[in-house]
Amino acid sequence: MIFAFFHIGALIFTIALSNDSTFLMSMFSWVPYFKWVTLLGVLLVVVDFLWSWIVVKESNHEKAALSHEVNTLKAKLFDLQEALAKTASAQRPSNTPPAQP
Repeated sequence: MIFAFFHIGALIFTIALSNDSTFLMSMFSWVPYFKWVTLLGVLLVVVDFLWSWIVVKESNHEKAALSHEVNTLKAKLFDLQEALAKTASAQRPSNTPPAQP
């Protein structure tokens, strides 16, 4: 949000400047302030870059944790299905056909 306000302020400043060179010449005394404002803009860009890098890193970590959880749940489901299949086959009567004479 601060980054957007910085750019809006820069846009308003350039619009106010338009073609008035006397206003531009009177701003020579403000040059040290402009240096600090541009430094603030660079710092905002760095903060924005770091913030997005941290967000991507956290989302990748969360994605890996969720993937691990899904794989664990799949393994548990597979084990339950195997146990159910074993108990079902053990309870099933064996129907052997009678021997033919």
